[in-house]
Amino acid sequence: ITLVIPCYNEAERLKLNVFLDTPDLLKFLFVNDGSSDHTPDLIKSHLNEKIFLLDLTKNVGKAECVRLGMLYASKTPPLNESEWIGFWDADLATPLSEVSNFLKYSHIYEFPVESIWGSRVSRLGSSIQRSYIRHVLGRTFATLAAIMLGIKSYDSQCGAKLFRKTLINKAFAEPFISKWIFDVELLIRLKNNTVIEYPLQSWQDIKGSKLTILDFFTVASDLTRIRIKYGKTNDSQ
Repeated sequence: ITLVIPCYNEAERLKLNVFLDTPDLLKFLFVNDGSSDHTPDLIKSHLNEKIFLLDLTKNVGKAECVRLGMLYASKTPPLNESEWIGFWDADLATPLSEVSNFLKYSHIYEFPVESIWGSRVSRLGSSIQRSYIRHVLGRTFATLAAIMLGIKSYDSQCGAKLFRKTLINKAFAEPFISKWIFDVELLIRLKNNTVIEYPLQSWQDIKGSKLTILDFFTVASDLTRIRIKYGKTNDSQ
């Protein structure tokens, strides 16, 4: 499994020791998105057989950062030896212990699963610590995406996702319209593939998020642009 970790000015909260203390089956490609702090130097000082770096010289935004990282991982040895390639938020709001749970959950299906998406569903037996305002904004976004695009996902915006390597080119070859809500474009691109949502056991809001409430007001515009390009589909997973 290879995980792409987008990074922009993460030097103060990037816990590289946590990434290093994981099973050997995990490799990490940190993608420095033109950080102005010492994020790339910090990562370079820890490069080894499981820590890799793609250093972008200018800031391109999360969507393009993830896209470039996913394409690089799918084509570059030894990262491309992985059966699964995904992306994961650098703040580890979703703990890395969930990676194995993703795969275990996919095995309950009677058909081959091609992509697994984390979903922040608060329920008995889980620990989902999310601020009230972010929860409300998340549910509002999910409703808008359902109305405008026919997206069925409960939580398309969770920053923890895995893809079969065979899907990477189909999902990421073309640049995304939106800087932040590129996940809904992914669902549309993969509407004929088997995408499932895994209800996370654990998730926690981490201070220092780059996304603000004001950014939410750009969402309607982005959804409209996505609707114009792709139309509305009722087949998205």
